[in-house]
Amino acid sequence: MLARRLWSYCKGYVIIKVKGEAVEEFLNSLSRRGIHLWEVNRLSRNFLICKANMDQLPGLSEAASLFPIHVEIRHRVGLPSIGKRLWQRSTLIFGAVASLVCIYMLSSIIWVIQIRGVDPVEQALIKEILKTNGIEAGVPRSSIRPRELETQLMMELPQLAWVGVGARGILLAVEAACKTEIAQDEKTPGDIVAGKGALVTQIIPFVGQAVVTEGETVVPGQVLIDGSLAAEDMSQHSEIIPYSGEEPHYLRASGVVKGRVWYSGFGEAGVVTYNRYRTGETYKGYHVAVGPWNWVWGVSRSPFPLFEESRVTKPFYWKRLDIRLPVRMDIIEFHELIEEKIEIDLESAKETALLNAWRDIESRLGPRTEILSQETEVFTEEQGGNVLIRAKRVVEVHEDIGVFRPLQAQTRVGREEND
Repeated sequence: MLARRLWSYCKGYVIIKVKGEAVEEFLNSLSRRGIHLWEVNRLSRNFLICKANMDQLPGLSEAASLFPIHVEIRHRVGLPSIGKRLWQRSTLIFGAVASLVCIYMLSSIIWVIQIRGVDPVEQALIKEILKTNGIEAGVPRSSIRPRELETQLMMELPQLAWVGVGARGILLAVEAACKTEIAQDEKTPGDIVAGKGALVTQIIPFVGQAVVTEGETVVPGQVLIDGSLAAEDMSQHSEIIPYSGEEPHYLRASGVVKGRVWYSGFGEAGVVTYNRYRTGETYKGYHVAVGPWNWVWGVSRSPFPLFEESRVTKPFYWKRLDIRLPVRMDIIEFHELIEEKIEIDLESAKETALLNAWRDIESRLGPRTEILSQETEVFTEEQGGNVLIRAKRVVEVHEDIGVFRPLQAQTRVGREEND
Protein backbone atom coordinates (compact mmCIF):
# COMPACT_ATOMS: atom_id res chain seq x y z
CA MET A 1 0.00 0.00 0.00
CA LEU A 2 2.84 2.39 0.85
CA ALA A 3 4.66 1.58 -2.40
CA ARG A 4 1.48 2.31 -4.34
CA ARG A 5 1.07 5.69 -2.64
CA LEU A 6 4.66 6.62 -3.34
CA TRP A 7 4.28 5.64 -6.98
CA SER A 8 1.10 7.69 -7.29
CA TYR A 9 2.85 10.67 -5.68
CA CYS A 10 5.72 10.40 -8.16
CA LYS A 11 3.36 10.16 -11.15
CA GLY A 12 1.00 12.75 -9.72
CA TYR A 13 -2.69 12.46 -8.91
CA VAL A 14 -5.72 14.67 -8.43
CA ILE A 15 -8.47 14.88 -5.86
CA ILE A 16 -11.78 15.31 -7.69
CA LYS A 17 -15.36 16.08 -6.72
CA VAL A 18 -18.16 14.37 -8.65
CA LYS A 19 -21.74 15.67 -8.35
CA GLY A 20 -24.86 14.79 -10.35
CA GLU A 21 -27.79 12.43 -10.87
CA ALA A 22 -25.83 9.79 -12.85
CA VAL A 23 -22.93 9.14 -10.45
CA GLU A 24 -23.44 5.36 -10.56
CA GLU A 25 -23.48 5.27 -14.38
CA PHE A 26 -20.36 7.46 -14.46
CA LEU A 27 -18.44 5.10 -12.12
CA ASN A 28 -19.47 2.07 -14.19
CA SER A 29 -18.28 3.79 -17.37
CA LEU A 30 -14.90 4.51 -15.78
CA SER A 31 -14.57 0.88 -14.73
CA ARG A 32 -15.23 -0.30 -18.30
CA ARG A 33 -12.61 2.11 -19.60
CA GLY A 34 -9.99 0.81 -17.13
CA ILE A 35 -9.78 4.08 -15.19
CA HIS A 36 -9.04 3.33 -11.55
CA LEU A 37 -10.32 5.53 -8.72
CA TRP A 38 -9.31 5.11 -5.08
CA GLU A 39 -10.24 6.43 -1.68
CA VAL A 40 -13.78 7.01 -2.90
CA ASN A 41 -15.78 8.83 -0.20
CA ARG A 42 -19.47 8.96 -1.00
CA LEU A 43 -20.92 11.84 0.99
CA SER A 44 -24.45 11.45 -0.41
CA ARG A 45 -26.30 9.62 -3.17
CA ASN A 46 -25.35 12.26 -5.76
CA PHE A 47 -22.02 13.49 -4.38
CA LEU A 48 -18.61 11.86 -3.89
CA ILE A 49 -14.92 12.74 -3.55
CA CYS A 50 -12.16 10.46 -4.84
CA LYS A 51 -8.61 10.34 -6.22
CA ALA A 52 -7.36 9.50 -9.71
CA ASN A 53 -4.02 9.36 -11.47
CA MET A 54 -3.13 12.52 -13.36
CA ASP A 55 -2.46 10.61 -16.63
CA GLN A 56 -6.07 9.34 -16.59
CA LEU A 57 -7.61 12.82 -16.70
CA PRO A 58 -8.33 12.77 -20.49
CA GLY A 59 -10.35 9.53 -20.23
CA LEU A 60 -12.08 10.78 -17.11
CA SER A 61 -13.12 14.03 -18.85
CA GLU A 62 -14.39 12.09 -21.90
CA ALA A 63 -16.52 9.84 -19.69
CA ALA A 64 -17.88 12.82 -17.71
CA SER A 65 -19.14 14.46 -20.93
CA LEU A 66 -21.49 11.51 -21.54
CA PHE A 67 -23.48 11.91 -18.32
CA PRO A 68 -25.35 14.74 -16.59
CA ILE A 69 -22.74 15.18 -13.88
CA HIS A 70 -20.21 17.85 -12.84
CA VAL A 71 -16.56 16.86 -12.23
CA GLU A 72 -14.30 19.38 -10.48
CA ILE A 73 -10.60 19.03 -9.69
CA ARG A 74 -10.13 20.16 -6.09
CA HIS A 75 -6.40 19.67 -5.71
CA ARG A 76 -3.36 18.45 -7.66
CA VAL A 77 -0.84 16.39 -5.67
CA GLY A 78 2.56 14.93 -6.55
CA LEU A 79 5.88 15.76 -8.13
CA PRO A 80 4.52 16.94 -11.52
CA SER A 81 2.36 19.64 -9.91
CA ILE A 82 5.22 20.73 -7.63
CA GLY A 83 7.55 20.92 -10.62
CA LYS A 84 5.02 23.00 -12.53
CA ARG A 85 4.63 25.46 -9.65
CA LEU A 86 8.38 25.76 -9.26
CA TRP A 87 8.82 26.30 -12.99
CA GLN A 88 6.30 29.12 -12.85
CA ARG A 89 8.43 30.69 -10.11
CA SER A 90 11.79 29.76 -11.63
CA THR A 91 13.16 33.30 -11.34
CA LEU A 92 12.43 33.41 -7.61
CA ILE A 93 13.94 29.96 -7.04
CA PHE A 94 17.02 30.83 -9.05
CA GLY A 95 17.46 34.06 -7.09
CA ALA A 96 17.17 32.27 -3.73
CA VAL A 97 19.70 29.60 -4.74
CA ALA A 98 22.07 32.22 -6.13
CA SER A 99 21.77 34.24 -2.92
CA LEU A 100 22.59 31.21 -0.75
CA VAL A 101 25.60 30.39 -2.92
CA CYS A 102 26.84 33.99 -2.73
CA ILE A 103 26.39 34.12 1.05
CA TYR A 104 28.28 30.87 1.48
CA MET A 105 31.11 31.98 -0.78
CA LEU A 106 31.41 35.43 0.80
CA SER A 107 31.32 34.03 4.35
CA SER A 108 34.25 31.72 3.57
CA ILE A 109 36.49 34.65 2.67
CA ILE A 110 38.47 36.87 5.07
CA TRP A 111 37.32 40.47 4.64
CA VAL A 112 38.54 42.07 7.88
CA ILE A 113 41.99 41.76 9.49
CA GLN A 114 42.10 43.02 13.07
CA ILE A 115 45.36 43.46 15.01
CA ARG A 116 45.19 44.27 18.71
CA GLY A 117 47.49 44.50 21.70
CA VAL A 118 50.44 46.35 20.12
CA ASP A 119 51.20 49.92 19.06
CA PRO A 120 50.78 51.14 15.44
CA VAL A 121 54.44 50.44 14.58
CA GLU A 122 54.15 46.73 15.41
CA GLN A 123 50.73 46.61 13.74
CA ALA A 124 52.28 47.85 10.49
CA LEU A 125 55.06 45.25 10.74
CA ILE A 126 52.56 42.46 11.37
CA LYS A 127 50.44 43.59 8.40
CA GLU A 128 53.53 43.60 6.20
CA ILE A 129 54.44 40.04 7.22
CA LEU A 130 50.86 38.89 6.62
CA LYS A 131 50.84 40.52 3.20
CA THR A 132 54.16 38.87 2.35
CA ASN A 133 52.52 35.52 3.10
CA GLY A 134 49.61 36.39 0.81
CA ILE A 135 47.16 37.07 3.65
CA GLU A 136 45.02 40.13 3.07
CA ALA A 137 41.38 41.00 2.61
CA GLY A 138 39.81 38.67 0.06
CA VAL A 139 41.76 35.45 0.72
CA PRO A 140 39.86 32.20 1.44
CA ARG A 141 39.65 31.32 5.11
CA SER A 142 40.67 27.73 4.34
CA SER A 143 44.12 28.93 3.13
CA ILE A 144 45.05 30.34 6.55
CA ARG A 145 47.14 28.25 8.98
CA PRO A 146 46.91 30.07 12.34
CA ARG A 147 49.60 28.03 14.14
CA GLU A 148 52.11 28.49 11.31
CA LEU A 149 51.41 32.22 11.26
CA GLU A 150 51.95 32.48 15.00
CA THR A 151 55.32 30.74 14.73
CA GLN A 152 56.45 32.90 11.81
CA LEU A 153 55.44 36.16 13.49
CA MET A 154 57.29 35.16 16.67
CA MET A 155 60.40 34.30 14.66
CA GLU A 156 60.41 37.45 12.49
CA LEU A 157 59.44 39.87 15.26
CA PRO A 158 61.58 39.06 18.32
CA GLN A 159 60.16 42.06 20.18
CA LEU A 160 56.87 40.20 20.53
CA ALA A 161 56.30 38.15 23.65
CA TRP A 162 53.12 36.43 22.51
CA VAL A 163 51.02 36.14 19.33
CA GLY A 164 47.61 34.58 18.83
CA VAL A 165 45.94 34.18 15.42
CA GLY A 166 42.35 33.09 14.96
CA ALA A 167 39.94 33.10 11.99
CA ARG A 168 36.27 33.53 12.89
CA GLY A 169 33.83 33.97 10.02
CA ILE A 170 35.02 36.86 7.84
CA LEU A 171 37.37 38.16 10.57
CA LEU A 172 41.06 37.31 11.00
CA ALA A 173 41.99 38.38 14.55
CA VAL A 174 45.65 38.81 15.48
CA GLU A 175 46.39 39.48 19.14
CA ALA A 176 49.94 40.20 20.23
CA ALA A 177 51.91 41.51 23.17
CA CYS A 178 55.33 43.13 23.17
CA LYS A 179 58.11 42.13 25.50
CA THR A 180 58.68 44.34 28.51
CA GLU A 181 61.96 45.18 30.15
CA ILE A 182 63.02 42.36 32.41
CA ALA A 183 63.14 43.36 36.06
CA GLN A 184 66.09 42.31 38.16
CA ASP A 185 64.05 39.74 40.07
CA GLU A 186 62.86 38.26 36.75
CA LYS A 187 66.40 37.23 35.73
CA THR A 188 66.40 34.24 38.03
CA PRO A 189 67.44 31.12 36.07
CA GLY A 190 64.97 28.28 35.76
CA ASP A 191 62.74 26.18 33.51
CA ILE A 192 59.30 26.42 31.95
CA VAL A 193 57.17 23.64 33.41
CA ALA A 194 53.59 22.48 32.89
CA GLY A 195 51.18 24.28 35.17
CA LYS A 196 48.51 21.67 34.52
CA GLY A 197 48.03 18.36 32.76
CA ALA A 198 47.47 18.87 29.04
CA LEU A 199 48.06 17.68 25.48
CA VAL A 200 50.75 19.92 23.97
CA THR A 201 49.64 21.58 20.72
CA GLN A 202 52.29 24.26 20.28
CA ILE A 203 55.73 24.94 21.77
CA ILE A 204 57.98 27.84 20.78
CA PRO A 205 61.14 28.16 22.91
CA PHE A 206 62.70 31.65 23.04
CA VAL A 207 65.43 30.79 25.53
CA GLY A 208 66.28 27.21 26.40
CA GLN A 209 65.66 23.85 24.81
CA ALA A 210 62.20 22.28 24.27
CA VAL A 211 62.12 18.81 25.86
CA VAL A 212 58.59 17.86 24.76
CA THR A 213 56.98 17.76 21.33
CA GLU A 214 53.58 18.69 19.97
CA GLY A 215 51.06 15.91 20.54
CA GLU A 216 52.72 14.77 23.77
CA THR A 217 50.74 14.51 27.02
CA VAL A 218 52.32 16.26 30.02
CA VAL A 219 51.57 16.28 33.74
CA PRO A 220 51.76 19.22 36.19
CA GLY A 221 55.35 20.10 37.05
CA GLN A 222 56.88 18.38 34.02
CA VAL A 223 59.69 20.39 32.38
CA LEU A 224 58.67 21.76 28.99
CA ILE A 225 61.54 24.14 28.16
CA ASP A 226 64.87 23.37 29.83
CA GLY A 227 66.95 26.39 30.82
CA SER A 228 70.25 24.53 31.27
CA LEU A 229 73.08 25.63 28.99
CA ALA A 230 75.73 23.27 27.68
CA ALA A 231 79.37 24.41 27.90
CA GLU A 232 79.80 24.48 24.12
CA ASP A 233 76.84 26.85 23.79
CA MET A 234 78.08 29.40 26.34
CA SER A 235 79.86 31.58 23.80
CA GLN A 236 76.59 32.08 21.87
CA HIS A 237 74.76 33.69 24.80
CA SER A 238 75.84 36.99 26.23
CA GLU A 239 72.97 36.99 28.73
CA ILE A 240 74.17 33.88 30.61
CA ILE A 241 73.53 34.04 34.29
CA PRO A 242 75.96 31.78 36.14
CA TYR A 243 74.55 29.70 38.90
CA SER A 244 76.66 28.34 41.75
CA GLY A 245 74.51 25.31 42.53
CA GLU A 246 74.77 21.80 41.13
CA GLU A 247 74.31 23.00 37.54
CA PRO A 248 77.36 24.92 36.17
CA HIS A 249 75.40 27.40 34.00
CA TYR A 250 71.70 28.10 33.65
CA LEU A 251 69.46 30.50 31.76
CA ARG A 252 65.98 31.75 32.47
CA ALA A 253 63.95 29.65 30.06
CA SER A 254 61.18 31.40 28.20
CA GLY A 255 58.79 30.56 25.44
CA VAL A 256 55.19 29.89 24.52
CA VAL A 257 53.64 26.52 25.28
CA LYS A 258 49.99 25.89 24.52
CA GLY A 259 47.95 22.79 25.03
CA ARG A 260 44.51 21.25 25.16
CA VAL A 261 43.22 21.09 28.73
CA TRP A 262 40.06 19.44 30.04
CA TYR A 263 38.14 20.93 32.97
CA SER A 264 35.28 19.30 34.84
CA GLY A 265 32.70 21.33 36.74
CA PHE A 266 29.77 20.30 38.89
CA GLY A 267 26.64 22.16 39.89
CA GLU A 268 23.30 21.43 41.43
CA ALA A 269 19.92 23.06 41.93
CA GLY A 270 16.71 22.08 43.65
CA VAL A 271 13.24 22.25 42.22
CA VAL A 272 12.15 23.63 45.59
CA THR A 273 14.20 26.46 47.12
CA TYR A 274 13.72 28.59 50.22
CA ASN A 275 14.39 32.31 50.36
CA ARG A 276 14.64 34.21 53.62
CA TYR A 277 13.52 37.83 54.07
CA ARG A 278 13.59 40.26 56.99
CA THR A 279 10.17 41.22 58.35
CA GLY A 280 11.40 44.50 59.82
CA GLU A 281 10.94 43.38 63.45
CA THR A 282 14.16 43.80 65.46
CA TYR A 283 15.36 43.55 69.03
CA LYS A 284 18.52 45.22 70.22
CA GLY A 285 20.90 44.49 73.04
CA TYR A 286 24.04 46.15 74.41
CA HIS A 287 27.13 44.54 75.85
CA VAL A 288 29.59 46.86 77.60
CA ALA A 289 32.97 45.60 78.75
CA VAL A 290 35.27 47.66 80.99
CA GLY A 291 38.40 45.69 81.71
CA PRO A 292 37.29 42.40 83.32
CA TRP A 293 33.74 43.67 84.05
CA ASN A 294 30.76 43.16 81.74
CA TRP A 295 27.24 44.59 81.63
CA VAL A 296 24.35 43.60 79.38
CA TRP A 297 21.27 45.70 78.56
CA GLY A 298 18.36 44.66 76.44
CA VAL A 299 18.02 41.16 75.03
CA SER A 300 20.97 38.79 74.94
CA ARG A 301 19.17 36.01 73.07
CA SER A 302 16.95 36.17 70.01
CA PRO A 303 13.20 36.08 70.73
CA PHE A 304 12.54 34.96 67.13
CA PRO A 305 12.55 31.30 66.01
CA LEU A 306 14.18 32.31 62.70
CA PHE A 307 16.52 35.26 62.87
CA GLU A 308 19.67 36.95 61.61
CA GLU A 309 22.17 38.44 64.00
CA SER A 310 24.33 41.52 63.37
CA ARG A 311 26.96 42.85 65.74
CA VAL A 312 28.73 46.22 65.74
CA THR A 313 31.75 46.80 68.01
CA LYS A 314 32.64 50.32 69.10
CA PRO A 315 36.01 50.78 70.80
CA PHE A 316 36.77 53.93 72.78
CA TYR A 317 39.79 56.18 72.18
CA TRP A 318 41.37 59.12 73.95
CA LYS A 319 41.85 61.25 70.88
CA ARG A 320 44.29 63.76 72.36
CA LEU A 321 46.79 61.09 73.38
CA ASP A 322 45.71 58.56 70.74
CA ILE A 323 45.24 55.91 73.38
CA ARG A 324 42.75 53.09 73.12
CA LEU A 325 40.82 52.78 76.39
CA PRO A 326 40.00 49.36 77.88
CA VAL A 327 36.32 49.98 77.17
CA ARG A 328 34.31 48.28 74.44
CA MET A 329 30.62 48.30 73.56
CA ASP A 330 28.93 45.72 71.35
CA ILE A 331 25.56 46.53 69.79
CA ILE A 332 23.70 43.31 68.96
CA GLU A 333 20.61 43.31 66.75
CA PHE A 334 18.31 40.34 66.12
CA HIS A 335 16.28 40.61 62.90
CA GLU A 336 13.22 38.40 62.44
CA LEU A 337 13.19 36.36 59.23
CA ILE A 338 10.45 34.63 57.29
CA GLU A 339 11.07 31.75 54.94
CA GLU A 340 9.38 31.62 51.55
CA LYS A 341 9.10 28.40 49.59
CA ILE A 342 9.69 28.79 45.85
CA GLU A 343 9.05 26.02 43.34
CA ILE A 344 10.56 26.22 39.87
CA ASP A 345 10.02 24.03 36.83
CA LEU A 346 12.40 21.21 35.99
CA GLU A 347 13.92 22.94 32.94
CA SER A 348 14.77 26.08 34.92
CA ALA A 349 16.41 23.94 37.59
CA LYS A 350 18.51 22.17 34.93
CA GLU A 351 19.64 25.52 33.50
CA THR A 352 20.61 26.71 36.98
CA ALA A 353 22.58 23.52 37.67
CA LEU A 354 24.42 23.82 34.33
CA LEU A 355 25.17 27.49 35.06
CA ASN A 356 26.61 26.56 38.47
CA ALA A 357 28.76 23.89 36.80
CA TRP A 358 30.08 26.49 34.36
CA ARG A 359 30.91 28.90 37.22
CA ASP A 360 32.86 26.09 38.85
CA ILE A 361 34.96 25.78 35.68
CA GLU A 362 35.19 29.50 34.92
CA SER A 363 37.06 30.22 38.14
CA ARG A 364 39.89 27.88 37.02
CA LEU A 365 40.26 28.98 33.40
CA GLY A 366 43.47 30.75 32.47
CA PRO A 367 43.85 33.96 30.44
CA ARG A 368 43.44 33.92 26.67
CA THR A 369 41.48 30.69 26.82
CA GLU A 370 39.86 29.32 23.66
CA ILE A 371 36.97 26.92 24.25
CA LEU A 372 37.09 24.02 21.78
CA SER A 373 34.19 21.81 22.88
CA GLN A 374 32.07 20.91 25.87
CA GLU A 375 29.84 18.10 27.04
CA THR A 376 27.11 18.17 29.66
CA GLU A 377 25.31 15.55 31.72
CA VAL A 378 22.28 16.15 33.89
CA PHE A 379 21.11 13.78 36.63
CA THR A 380 17.88 13.94 38.60
CA GLU A 381 17.57 12.45 42.07
CA GLU A 382 15.26 12.74 45.05
CA GLN A 383 16.74 13.91 48.31
CA GLY A 384 14.72 14.49 51.42
CA GLY A 385 11.46 14.76 49.51
CA ASN A 386 12.93 17.37 47.17
CA VAL A 387 13.93 16.80 43.54
CA LEU A 388 17.60 17.69 43.16
CA ILE A 389 19.19 18.36 39.76
CA ARG A 390 22.92 17.63 39.47
CA ALA A 391 24.88 18.72 36.39
CA LYS A 392 28.34 17.85 35.13
CA ARG A 393 30.07 19.90 32.48
CA VAL A 394 33.34 18.90 30.77
CA VAL A 395 35.02 21.68 28.77
CA GLU A 396 37.97 21.26 26.42
CA VAL A 397 40.02 24.45 26.05
CA HIS A 398 43.17 25.61 24.29
CA GLU A 399 45.34 27.78 26.54
CA ASP A 400 48.85 28.58 27.78
CA ILE A 401 50.10 25.84 30.10
CA GLY A 402 53.71 26.88 30.70
CA VAL A 403 54.76 28.49 34.00
CA PHE A 404 58.22 29.51 35.14
CA ARG A 405 59.88 27.54 37.96
CA PRO A 406 63.09 29.02 39.43
CA LEU A 407 66.15 26.81 39.56
CA GLN A 408 66.47 27.27 43.33
CA ALA A 409 63.03 25.75 43.81
CA GLN A 410 63.97 22.80 41.60
CA THR A 411 67.22 22.23 43.50
CA ARG A 412 65.39 22.40 46.82
CA VAL A 413 62.75 19.91 45.66
CA GLY A 414 65.43 17.55 44.39
CA ARG A 415 67.30 17.65 47.67
CA GLU A 416 64.14 16.97 49.68
CA GLU A 417 63.41 13.96 47.48
CA ASN A 418 66.95 12.66 47.94
CA ASP A 419 66.74 13.08 51.70
